[in-house]
Amino acid sequence: MTKWLLMALLCVVPVVAGKPMQDDVSAELKRLSGTWRLVDEIDDGKRTPGGEAKNTKLTFEIRLASSAFRPLEWKVEVDGKVVGEGTAAINPTSNPKTIDYLFTQGEETGNSFHAIYELDGDSFRHCGVLKGTRPAEFSSKPGSGQILTVFRREKRE
Repeated sequence: MTKWLLMALLCVVPVVAGKPMQDDVSAELKRLSGTWRLVDEIDDGKRTPGGEAKNTKLTFEIRLASSAFRPLEWKVEVDGKVVGEGTAAINPTSNPKTIDYLFTQGEETGNSFHAIYELDGDSFRHCGVLKGTRPAEFSSKPGSGQILTVFRREKRE
Protein backbone atom coordinates (compact mmCIF):
# COMPACT_ATOMS: atom_id res chain seq x y z
CA MET A 1 0.00 0.00 0.00
CA THR A 2 2.86 2.40 0.80
CA LYS A 3 4.26 1.89 -2.72
CA TRP A 4 0.92 2.90 -4.30
CA LEU A 5 0.60 5.95 -2.06
CA LEU A 6 4.11 7.06 -3.00
CA MET A 7 3.37 6.59 -6.71
CA ALA A 8 0.14 8.59 -6.37
CA LEU A 9 1.99 11.43 -4.65
CA LEU A 10 4.67 11.48 -7.34
CA CYS A 11 1.96 11.84 -9.98
CA VAL A 12 0.30 14.75 -8.14
CA VAL A 13 3.44 16.77 -7.33
CA PRO A 14 4.18 17.78 -10.97
CA VAL A 15 0.58 18.97 -11.42
CA VAL A 16 0.71 21.06 -8.26
CA ALA A 17 4.23 22.32 -9.01
CA GLY A 18 3.35 23.18 -12.63
CA LYS A 19 1.28 26.29 -11.90
CA PRO A 20 3.97 28.27 -10.01
CA MET A 21 6.52 27.38 -12.72
CA GLN A 22 4.11 28.59 -15.42
CA ASP A 23 3.63 31.84 -13.47
CA ASP A 24 7.41 32.25 -13.13
CA VAL A 25 7.88 31.72 -16.87
CA SER A 26 5.08 34.16 -17.78
CA ALA A 27 6.53 36.87 -15.53
CA GLU A 28 10.04 36.31 -16.90
CA LEU A 29 8.81 36.41 -20.50
CA LYS A 30 7.26 39.82 -19.84
CA ARG A 31 10.53 41.04 -18.31
CA LEU A 32 12.54 39.82 -21.33
CA SER A 33 10.14 41.21 -23.92
CA GLY A 34 11.49 44.20 -25.81
CA THR A 35 14.65 45.36 -27.53
CA TRP A 36 18.14 44.98 -26.08
CA ARG A 37 21.30 46.73 -27.34
CA LEU A 38 24.55 44.75 -27.23
CA VAL A 39 27.04 46.33 -24.83
CA ASP A 40 29.77 43.72 -24.70
CA GLU A 41 30.53 40.35 -26.29
CA ILE A 42 33.34 37.88 -25.72
CA ASP A 43 33.37 34.98 -28.19
CA ASP A 44 35.74 32.13 -27.31
CA GLY A 45 37.90 34.52 -25.30
CA LYS A 46 37.98 37.30 -27.93
CA ARG A 47 36.20 40.60 -27.24
CA THR A 48 34.11 42.05 -30.08
CA PRO A 49 35.24 45.59 -30.95
CA GLY A 50 32.97 48.20 -29.35
CA GLY A 51 31.95 49.74 -32.68
CA GLU A 52 30.57 46.42 -33.90
CA ALA A 53 28.84 45.69 -30.62
CA LYS A 54 26.88 48.94 -30.47
CA ASN A 55 25.30 48.23 -33.87
CA THR A 56 23.78 44.93 -32.69
CA LYS A 57 20.42 44.51 -31.05
CA LEU A 58 18.36 41.57 -29.82
CA THR A 59 14.57 41.70 -29.72
CA PHE A 60 12.32 39.32 -27.78
CA GLU A 61 8.61 39.18 -28.55
CA ILE A 62 5.93 37.03 -26.96
CA ARG A 63 3.55 35.66 -29.56
CA LEU A 64 -0.08 35.26 -28.63
CA ALA A 65 -1.29 31.70 -28.91
CA SER A 66 -4.58 29.94 -28.41
CA SER A 67 -2.99 27.54 -25.92
CA ALA A 68 -1.36 28.30 -22.58
CA PHE A 69 2.05 27.98 -24.26
CA ARG A 70 3.22 31.36 -25.52
CA PRO A 71 6.39 31.04 -27.57
CA LEU A 72 9.16 33.57 -27.15
CA GLU A 73 10.41 34.73 -30.52
CA TRP A 74 13.71 36.52 -30.99
CA LYS A 75 15.73 38.20 -33.71
CA VAL A 76 19.20 39.69 -33.93
CA GLU A 77 19.90 42.72 -36.10
CA VAL A 78 23.28 44.14 -37.05
CA ASP A 79 23.27 47.58 -38.65
CA GLY A 80 19.50 47.25 -39.10
CA LYS A 81 19.72 43.95 -41.01
CA VAL A 82 18.22 40.78 -39.50
CA VAL A 83 21.03 38.18 -39.26
CA GLY A 84 19.26 35.54 -37.20
CA GLU A 85 15.92 34.73 -35.68
CA GLY A 86 14.00 31.93 -34.05
CA THR A 87 12.27 30.82 -30.87
CA ALA A 88 13.51 30.46 -27.32
CA ALA A 89 12.56 28.47 -24.24
CA ILE A 90 13.46 29.61 -20.74
CA ASN A 91 13.64 28.06 -17.31
CA PRO A 92 13.77 30.89 -14.75
CA THR A 93 13.56 28.47 -11.82
CA SER A 94 16.86 26.71 -12.49
CA ASN A 95 20.07 27.98 -10.93
CA PRO A 96 21.52 29.51 -12.99
CA LYS A 97 18.52 30.34 -15.18
CA THR A 98 18.60 28.72 -18.64
CA ILE A 99 17.57 29.80 -22.10
CA ASP A 100 17.67 27.70 -25.26
CA TYR A 101 17.55 29.47 -28.60
CA LEU A 102 16.50 27.62 -31.76
CA PHE A 103 17.57 29.27 -35.02
CA THR A 104 14.86 29.27 -37.69
CA GLN A 105 16.47 31.88 -39.98
CA GLY A 106 20.03 32.96 -40.72
CA GLU A 107 23.42 31.24 -40.96
CA GLU A 108 22.73 28.94 -38.01
CA THR A 109 19.28 27.75 -39.17
CA GLY A 110 18.45 24.44 -37.52
CA ASN A 111 21.04 24.87 -34.76
CA SER A 112 20.51 25.63 -31.08
CA PHE A 113 22.34 27.88 -28.65
CA HIS A 114 22.20 26.58 -25.06
CA ALA A 115 22.85 29.25 -22.48
CA ILE A 116 22.55 30.42 -18.91
CA TYR A 117 21.27 33.92 -18.29
CA GLU A 118 20.76 36.70 -15.77
CA LEU A 119 18.15 39.41 -15.98
CA ASP A 120 18.58 42.40 -13.67
CA GLY A 121 16.35 45.36 -14.46
CA ASP A 122 17.58 46.84 -17.74
CA SER A 123 20.58 44.50 -17.93
CA PHE A 124 20.49 41.07 -19.56
CA ARG A 125 23.43 38.75 -20.05
CA HIS A 126 23.75 35.24 -21.29
CA CYS A 127 26.59 32.79 -21.79
CA GLY A 128 26.16 29.86 -24.10
CA VAL A 129 27.46 27.49 -26.74
CA LEU A 130 26.44 26.40 -30.20
CA LYS A 131 28.19 23.06 -29.68
CA GLY A 132 28.96 21.30 -26.44
CA THR A 133 27.67 21.47 -22.91
CA ARG A 134 25.75 24.43 -21.54
CA PRO A 135 28.12 26.65 -19.49
CA ALA A 136 27.90 26.56 -15.71
CA GLU A 137 29.38 30.04 -15.24
CA PHE A 138 29.46 33.40 -16.99
CA SER A 139 32.85 33.31 -18.73
CA SER A 140 34.37 32.94 -22.17
CA LYS A 141 37.92 31.69 -22.14
CA PRO A 142 39.94 30.90 -25.28
CA GLY A 143 39.13 27.39 -26.50
CA SER A 144 35.90 27.15 -24.46
CA GLY A 145 33.58 27.77 -27.43
CA GLN A 146 31.49 29.91 -25.07
CA ILE A 147 29.98 33.25 -26.03
CA LEU A 148 29.33 35.74 -23.24
CA THR A 149 27.14 38.74 -24.09
CA VAL A 150 25.82 41.69 -22.12
CA PHE A 151 22.81 43.73 -23.27
CA ARG A 152 21.07 46.89 -22.03
CA ARG A 153 17.37 47.46 -22.62
CA GLU A 154 16.59 50.15 -25.16
CA LYS A 155 14.35 52.84 -23.75
CA ARG A 156 10.74 52.50 -24.84
CA GLU A 157 9.22 55.58 -26.42
